[in-house]
Amino acid sequence: MIRVTASNENRSVSKIVKIQQVGEEESIANVPKLSVGMTPVKWNGSNWEKTTENDSSWYNYGSSEKKWANVVLGDSTFKTVNGKEVLDEEANYSMLVWIPRYAYRIKSMYHQNGNATTAGKVSVVFINTENVNSVTGTKYRRDSAAQYPEATVGGAMSDYVVHPAFDFGSSKLSGFWVGKFESSNTEKTTYNGIEKTIMIKANVPSWSGITISNIFDVCLNMNKVGNVYQLPTNDSVVDPHQMKNDEWGAVAYLSKSMYGKQNEEVYINNSSNYITGIAGDTAGAASSSSTANTYNTEAGQKASTNGNITGIYDMSGGAFEYTAAYVANNHDHLTTYGESLMKGEARYKNVYTSSGDMEQGNYSASTPANGHYGDAVYETSSECSGQYGWYADSSHFPYSSHPFFERGADYTNVTNAGMFRFWYESGDAYGGFGFRVVVPIL
Repeated sequence: MIRVTASNENRSVSKIVKIQQVGEEESIANVPKLSVGMTPVKWNGSNWEKTTENDSSWYNYGSSEKKWANVVLGDSTFKTVNGKEVLDEEANYSMLVWIPRYAYRIKSMYHQNGNATTAGKVSVVFINTENVNSVTGTKYRRDSAAQYPEATVGGAMSDYVVHPAFDFGSSKLSGFWVGKFESSNTEKTTYNGIEKTIMIKANVPSWSGITISNIFDVCLNMNKVGNVYQLPTNDSVVDPHQMKNDEWGAVAYLSKSMYGKQNEEVYINNSSNYITGIAGDTAGAASSSSTANTYNTEAGQKASTNGNITGIYDMSGGAFEYTAAYVANNHDHLTTYGESLMKGEARYKNVYTSSGDMEQGNYSASTPANGHYGDAVYETSSECSGQYGWYADSSHFPYSSHPFFERGADYTNVTNAGMFRFWYESGDAYGGFGFRVVVPIL
């Protein structure tokens, strides 16, 4: 056992955590960082029970438990059951999951495609904001494209590299919070506008039919003055935004490590009604209107990133997910459908270089040497013209009139869907195209 101390909202919090074996070294996950408006919750077997950050049973990222930290925001309601305050899942709520800062190393199938049952191996080491493993004292010095390690196609990276998603603008994050489910809205309807309110809840329709520009705005608006989540309105404290490609990759790589689902593919959400938190009976199950395998059942947890209820859902199937990422090819669609994203600050997006504005050229320019790694694109695929990703997930790179990225696929894509899928899209408002929220605490 080891005692660690973390700072939360100008106070120090000390708690006992277990030393955890991660990859080839012992390391411990950073204490989840909280802000006003966040309430820790833990699953008690029947309900999400309100707890505190000092509760030693709130989370444990060790390989045996794989219990990831969950919180709900201030739009949530609690009720009393058997003397405990538990989340009222019939009412509105928004739930997030903590992704701790880490360095990673792809140990097999680097820049190589898999088949329906194969993918590479990923080793993860949790580190603090100084890129140090607090157990061994090892400093992970590779933290930029210029320091990216050598890698063998079809083989391994020679060393670990700090995952780039944890460097957010000028801030070095100890971790960040991710929407547990695809985003929905309180009206539970398709809508192309910014007036409705985001909700992150299971068993409701994903918010679709919204342009990528409006997605970008509604995510930034989560901490506007008077927000229902009770989040601080200062972006230097909490800075919600649309999920980027590298943040998607951070979740995918942690899921592939021994602290996630690791050797088994995350099951598809095969709900033809785009209902959040659903799992098919297999990783590539055909679409269905049935919602029998809900997220809180044993079968439903097959669709979680860590194979249990504390993980993240809907990263395979459900709705297509627009990420805040695009190829800078100067096509009109960048401003027609993505004006806000185009004007957004650099920390909120991943921008890829256009090379001749052809799919293969753009893909070939998306290498780690050009600053694109950790995003589950080039590192986890061999080509960009078919099912060339890990688990034979589809790989098509943005170009021409489709300059934006879509991840995960939807319920119809069967074996094409998955965490390692990437695809090109126009950015327009389509039914079945949604998004996910990320909330860093600075």
